[in-house]
Amino acid sequence: MRVVTYAAATAGLAAAILAGGAPAALAGPAGTPGQIVNIFPNPSAPGTSTTFQVNCFLQSSGQASSATLSGSQLGLADQIPMQATSQQNVFIATVVLPTSLAPGTYNPEINCSNGVSASATLQVNAVPSPAPETGDGATSTTTDGWLTDVGLGLLAVGAVAGGVVLRRHRTGSRT
Repeated sequence: MRVVTYAAATAGLAAAILAGGAPAALAGPAGTPGQIVNIFPNPSAPGTSTTFQVNCFLQSSGQASSATLSGSQLGLADQIPMQATSQQNVFIATVVLPTSLAPGTYNPEINCSNGVSASATLQVNAVPSPAPETGDGATSTTTDGWLTDVGLGLLAVGAVAGGVVLRRHRTGSRT
């Protein structure tokens, strides 16, 4: 299940980046264009991969060489280094939210090396109840087990019984 969730989160992130970005989770105050934090997926759930992306550009702040996500509010490490992207002043970090994280709204801080800081808004929803336990499908792929023998035997009995009924019906209609 985690592999599916991770794949879905990765596909969503890739689609958002290729489409030119996703809606901002928080834009900076008026007069600070470019100070944007994106979170994929948002809302998220405990135990899932969540990606934070920040644009550290402000005209008066200059070039940022690094950015750090403060993860203590999310039950993660206090300082999580973010990776530089191919775009100047844009950094990204993907974390797995702890399974013990309670549902609610969280506002972790992101600090850039050029003095720019932003607060992200992440909505965490409760994990739905687990899927029903339906087995591993072993009986559907077994072809040489006792169930196969029973099934073939029942088919044979049905064929013989059908033949007897048809024969009696034919002989009964001639007299």
